[in-house]
Amino acid sequence: MTKKLKNISGPFADIATRLRAVETYVGMSQKEFSESAGVQQKSMSQWQSGDFRISIQGALKLRERYGISLDFIYCGNIDALPTRMANELSSILRDSISSKSNDSGDLQAP
Repeated sequence: MTKKLKNISGPFADIATRLRAVETYVGMSQKEFSESAGVQQKSMSQWQSGDFRISIQGALKLRERYGISLDFIYCGNIDALPTRMANELSSILRDSISSKSNDSGDLQAP
């Protein structure tokens, strides 16, 4: 069950993309994902827009609920995650990047 991550822009697009990848990984809607972590959906929506940086309190709630590290959320350090999660999130993120390249018409070298 892989849903396509839509293009995200904004100063915090990298964090937003990782949050959406985790949401995809756990197989939840944004509402379910935020409620399960004890975060307001409005906050999650803002963080996933790429226009707002996730608060430390929000990141700690996601870490507690889903086991994702702050290093991954803020810095993209995939090695800070459990192996299975890291592998699956790498795949989701890679698919997202390649679909963005294809959507923009960019050609990738073989």
